Amino acid sequence: MYRFLALLTIIAAFLYSCGTKEEYHKPNDPLEAGRDFIRFALDGKMKEARAFILPDADNVRLFDKVSKDYENTTDSSKAEFKKASIIINKVSPVNDSTTIINFANSYRRKNNEIKLVKSKGEWWVDFKYTFTGNLPIE
Repeated sequence: MYRFLALLTIIAAFLYSCGTKEEYHKPNDPLEAGRDFIRFALDGKMKEARAFILPDADNVRLFDKVSKDYENTTDSSKAEFKKASIIINKVSPVNDSTTIINFANSYRRKNNEIKLVKSKGEWWVDFKYTFTGNLPIE
């Protein structure tokens, strides 16, 4: 009987530990924030990736279009994106609150850039930059 209760306790503890999720916190570093954003996008986790998008109308519109394009991608391409590694080509800090990351992925191997900006203590992806490449004059 004791062994049965001990085994039951172990199983219950295991099931409880599997069911608890650690809350995700955005990184405090622009490179890590950029990597998380890219990984979420490659994995098709658009809700999680969207949490990194600097909230303005143009950024949201562009991200929604990219998300819709991803949804229309073939299942085999989605699987390849999920398997793809992130290739960081260059990290270019512009100032204390702006960083440009040039990257590719091992599936498409096309260089892209994202701009991360720090606002209210968090790093955000200014998605417009990916399409325009324009930096504000400082």
